[in-house]
Amino acid sequence: MVALLVAGLVLVTACTNGDQSPSSTDPYPVTTLPTETLTTTMPINQGVEAFRSCLAEQGVEIDVIPLDATDRPRLDLVVEGLDLTDPVLTESMAACSPALETGALDLSSEELLRILVVDQLSAFSQCARDMGVQSFPDPVPGFSGVGSPYAVAEIPYSDPLFKRAVEICRSRILAGLSGTE
Repeated sequence: MVALLVAGLVLVTACTNGDQSPSSTDPYPVTTLPTETLTTTMPINQGVEAFRSCLAEQGVEIDVIPLDATDRPRLDLVVEGLDLTDPVLTESMAACSPALETGALDLSSEELLRILVVDQLSAFSQCARDMGVQSFPDPVPGFSGVGSPYAVAEIPYSDPLFKRAVEICRSRILAGLSGTE
């Protein structure tokens, strides 16, 4: 049951809008960033600000990125007015996305749960493609719960079928997890 709940949480937050921002009394979340020789921690809000600063260095100015109740960046709120077909924006997002690829859900020690989550993410990808979003990517190879399950630069936000496909596929995957399909 816990595995299904975690898988559902990862799937729902991977490509959707979040809920309300956390309250000002919530503690800052801490994320572990892997390196070759040591592990450091960084609050999620610092990673989000690093992403924003990186974009500014690339010539792309965006508003402050709020976090949702699950501490996921609400990119949907800041990219609404941007031209997602602009190659400069796409290249900048790809160059800066590593700053966002931090997360607190490390599944590396729970192999069966990691496999279940990746299977659900793969099913979501296939569903999106079946719904007409042909360029929707597969999950990042070796995804272990830390960071984005999909390469941020490869998510086709500008595809006119994207929003509807995400809504339908999210509902289908969650229904399958709860057994109400």
